[in-house]
Amino acid sequence: MGLLAIIGDNYLIKSNKESGEGRYDIMLIPHDKSKNGIVIEIKQIDKQHKKEKNDDFNKRINEQIKIATNQIDRNKYYKELIDSKISEANIIKIPIVFAGKEPYITLIEEKN
Repeated sequence: MGLLAIIGDNYLIKSNKESGEGRYDIMLIPHDKSKNGIVIEIKQIDKQHKKEKNDDFNKRINEQIKIATNQIDRNKYYKELIDSKISEANIIKIPIVFAGKEPYITLIEEKN
């Protein structure tokens, strides 16, 4: 959260608040309603094991990315952005998976 403070002039930064049917991890609500709103869901997995093949490790990462993305959609974590007058076309969903301290990130943009 501290790393996001630098964008505080342009965004309202929220963490672990209710929106839709659950609690998102991080939300960035732009002060300028024509800008992108962002929902971030974070998952944690174990680091790659010494004997674990890269394909198996990547499969674990991708599975958690899919779970995080589905969680954002299923629970409608973006509802607060819509309530804040952010267009659905301007909502970006970011699932982040940490394997130890290493982040793996995918951007999911809504296209309407």
